[in-house]
Amino acid sequence: MLSKIIEANGHTTAAGMLNLSLNEGVSDAAVAVLVRVPPLAAAGEVDADGWPHDSFECVAGSMPELSRPPQGHFEERVPLAEVFYPIRTPGSPGCGNGTRA
Repeated sequence: MLSKIIEANGHTTAAGMLNLSLNEGVSDAAVAVLVRVPPLAAAGEVDADGWPHDSFECVAGSMPELSRPPQGHFEERVPLAEVFYPIRTPGSPGCGNGTRA
């Protein structure tokens, strides 16, 4: 028998009991069952993507020791256009005056 994941929503009773009835399609067999019960947020408590409305506000700044260290200084580089296509002026080699660059 292959393992499979069954997703189902339920509702607890006033006493806090959750009753599930699932048709597994396997008769007279021992099976292992794993139940994970995350509470569903009320419709008004989450945004369109399913995140609680204040989740990012609560997380931002929660780890002040996590910061980006200084990155040092960047070197000055010659723009690639000047390396591969140097600016030529009339009279410079290869500028249509019969000389090659």
